[in-house]
Amino acid sequence: MKKLDVKDRKILYELDVNSRQTNSGIAKKVGLSKQVVGFRIKRFIKEKIISFFYSVIDISKLSFTVHKNFLRLQNLDSGKEKELIDFLINHPNVVWVASCDGKFDLAFGTWAKDMAFLDKTITELNKNFGRYIAERQIATIIRGDYFVRDYLISKEKPSPYRESFFGAVHAPVKMDRNDWKILVSLGKDSRITAVDISKEVKLSVDAIVERIKKLEKSGVIKHYNIVPNESKYPYIHYKVLIGFRNISEKREISIREYCRTNPNIIYIVKSLGSWEFEIDLEVEDAEQFRDIMMDIKTRFNDILKDYSALHIYQVHKYNFCPSIQSSIQAQIIYKNKK
Repeated sequence: MKKLDVKDRKILYELDVNSRQTNSGIAKKVGLSKQVVGFRIKRFIKEKIISFFYSVIDISKLSFTVHKNFLRLQNLDSGKEKELIDFLINHPNVVWVASCDGKFDLAFGTWAKDMAFLDKTITELNKNFGRYIAERQIATIIRGDYFVRDYLISKEKPSPYRESFFGAVHAPVKMDRNDWKILVSLGKDSRITAVDISKEVKLSVDAIVERIKKLEKSGVIKHYNIVPNESKYPYIHYKVLIGFRNISEKREISIREYCRTNPNIIYIVKSLGSWEFEIDLEVEDAEQFRDIMMDIKTRFNDILKDYSALHIYQVHKYNFCPSIQSSIQAQIIYKNKK
């Protein structure tokens, strides 16, 4: 794994705070020239330290909900596993794909307008790869929250809470086809320039900038951050699936605040399924992970029922607006309901 120096970590931190900020903007904050910042970012990409520059899109405003699928696989070789992963990566309704060790071998998220939409996607998967699936658990995301990677710069106090989340309660925002095209472009790469988007969407750069501001103001776009490449990034990614018992609103607020202020916790999900919470951590080693989990078990022993830890060793896809066709269909349904 690549060793990161202090300046590398500061640049990665700034990209995680806002991956669309300019090189010159980052340079002022980290004490380097914009040329050096640009060079280092290019190196992150070339050396595959960063997999994706990610746009956090609140898909509830697109009339979608995310459903997580966790699979335990059977009777397949590496070639067939790659075929399955490629199928999911290329599927227009799959927003996230990750390989993992632990109770499950593969996890992926699908977006769906309704249960019939979800069933169609799952049926397609079963038709092609059902015989290789030994177990499947599905959890519907009620809300997902992203936190700043404070561990990169060893901050004494956590970064201010950022409104960087997506939900499950549909609150559609009216958009036209060009807005959708912009979202699809930003879904692929949050650092894509307005100039490059204008070439794809066939609008002026000023019009693109205005539309992006409108999408941000309406809450469709929540934030821009990074997705590291676990195979090169010098931190280990764990996802913990947690079941609670008799959790009150007060205790839920407590665990959310604990997660927000822990510098190694980068993402939490409240879900409806076999577990109530997912907590994603990035740590230096397994010992640090065990220490954090011991702290969680001690602090929340009154509500913690059980948990299962997955080691996420490769994220293959991370794009919450992967398909303009599905998006347009959802918007048509929204208009018809109006």
